Amino acid sequence: MPDSSLNALDLRIINALQIAPRAPWAQLAPIIGADAATLNRRWRDLHASGTAWISTFDPDSWEAGALVEVNCHSGANLRVADALAETPEAIGVDLTAGGRDIVATIATPTDAALWTYLLEELPRIDGIESTHSHPIARNVYDGSAWRVRALDALETQQVQALAPAGNRRAAGKNIELERHITAVLNSDGRATATAIGSALDESPRHIRETMAQMSASGRLQQRTDLVRGVSAWPVSAWYFLRVPASKLDGVATRLQNLDELRLVSHTVGPYDVIMGVWLKSLAEVQRLEQHLEVKLPGVSTADRSVVLRSVKQFGQILDHRGHATGRSNLVTAEE
Repeated sequence: MPDSSLNALDLRIINALQIAPRAPWAQLAPIIGADAATLNRRWRDLHASGTAWISTFDPDSWEAGALVEVNCHSGANLRVADALAETPEAIGVDLTAGGRDIVATIATPTDAALWTYLLEELPRIDGIESTHSHPIARNVYDGSAWRVRALDALETQQVQALAPAGNRRAAGKNIELERHITAVLNSDGRATATAIGSALDESPRHIRETMAQMSASGRLQQRTDLVRGVSAWPVSAWYFLRVPASKLDGVATRLQNLDELRLVSHTVGPYDVIMGVWLKSLAEVQRLEQHLEVKLPGVSTADRSVVLRSVKQFGQILDHRGHATGRSNLVTAEE
């Protein structure tokens, strides 16, 4: 499926699955405006082509994180980015233009694991010239909340009503089985309990019960993504901001109103906030910077970088066009 074939129906399907990734097609059909068979077929085409995909994860797997600027030896950028993408701690890898060759998003189960990765594992990657790590004190906003906004407000509410609500109640754990279920779902985020059971040699009933426990406790969460080039925001950029300590909370709240926003993190180091965005055009890079300076007095942009190519996006390894390859590589929670 070429990028140009993404139509209004495709965007409506993706928007709905960003809100409720496993909602039954029969329930989504009257909201989206197409029959269940058509919705299923279109999603299968989008998924098979790597144009859109669903990532499955346990947020408890990541208690620590950092944004890392990487500079490479001449000609080593692609090789370093590919090597970074193969490490499960690097959940995002962007090749960039500007003051750094790569921006990597690192997530680990513990602070100790983060320090080990930054101090021992990252330097082993051949071709790295230097790194600058920015530990994340707090994630204010991430791409899980970003939407293509193809549904109107009423349709969005109707789909939200289909999404199961986790209550974080205590629930039984079968760590090994949960990891296997997550792996299957990272291959097909809408796989049925029957299909998962068949892949894992487990009964569908056992799979349904385990997934219900995972969902209720918050250990099973999903995020629907798409190729940036087929969205209305084909340009990605990173901003490195300096913000007075007294204004951090207020700035974070106001930044969340930006349609372009993909990530806002409070970081420890020379930058108080690092922000990732998707933009409609390259010209918007400077316009957004100007907007921030006008709307947020006291906030200054210390630096910015435009993304040339995303190699890994929330665990999903991408090809040179930004399409999902079907290979997901994420850290899993420790027992």
